[in-house]
Amino acid sequence: MGFTLRQLEVFLTVAETLHFGRAAERLHISQPTVSQEVARLERTVGVELFDRSRRSVALTGAGEVMAAESARLLKQADALLTRVRLHEESRLRTARIVASPSVVNRLLPAVVSRAEQELPALTTAELAVDTGQVSTTLAVELADIGLGRFLEDVPGYRLERIADEPVRVALGRDHPLAGRTGLRLAELRDLPLLLWPREQHPRYYDHVLGLCAEHGIDPPVLVSPPRIVGSRLYLLARNRAFSLVPGSMAGHLTEDVATVRLEGRAALPLEMQWRTDDRRPPLSVLRNLIRQEAAALEEHRRSRHEHRRSRESPTRSPHGSS
Repeated sequence: MGFTLRQLEVFLTVAETLHFGRAAERLHISQPTVSQEVARLERTVGVELFDRSRRSVALTGAGEVMAAESARLLKQADALLTRVRLHEESRLRTARIVASPSVVNRLLPAVVSRAEQELPALTTAELAVDTGQVSTTLAVELADIGLGRFLEDVPGYRLERIADEPVRVALGRDHPLAGRTGLRLAELRDLPLLLWPREQHPRYYDHVLGLCAEHGIDPPVLVSPPRIVGSRLYLLARNRAFSLVPGSMAGHLTEDVATVRLEGRAALPLEMQWRTDDRRPPLSVLRNLIRQEAAALEEHRRSRHEHRRSRESPTRSPHGSS
């Protein structure tokens, strides 16, 4: 090959700053060293990478190609080192889980509790992130497992849908409909919907508005911070808005906010994402454990719903009259 990654790093810094002195300051080396490294690289590739004929420094055509390819190569080299270091002994015994807010409420505690019993040699490290940030954080942090909704396709990671959660309506606890066991969205057509900005998670946002349309309403949207349970929660408590949340949020909002089952078909997917090159047996066991706990929570919610419906249905006499 003839050149080093360090030479590419120096060259790319000069290409970004178009100034040998500023490049030297950024790299914390002397300007003569920068000039020497760039000169060595030019001798190796056999072409001039910078036009030094003017008072300012400019990339030649070859230099522009070299800059683009150098950036790509350095990124690949960083990824290579990071992945190799994942096999360091202490890292092999740790599972890093990135989870969205609602997953932290129920599924993750159940998973961690079982993992402590069944995988005592494996340490779990949980990282809670805002809605829409699971896949990005998973890739940037090179974490092991991501749990959330409408996760994005990430190269090197596999995606699996592990459950469907029912949607619940979040209302102020003193709202006239808050004491109901179920309600229709049409009954809330006069209230705006509290939801985070669309750019935070477009697919999730569109799904929620699609549910509203399917249930016959087109509410105005009140924009909240990244987490609806944050500083705008008072809008729900004061009956100035409603929100649609996963069933796992029930019981995890403030005491001023209640959640009511949404009648009709409405669900939110729960998904798991993990690195395809992860061959560690404990991680395979952990993923199966997550699937089992997700299925158990879904079955528990289904059983509660069926029990509630049986209690609400009229009791019939042996002769068939009410």
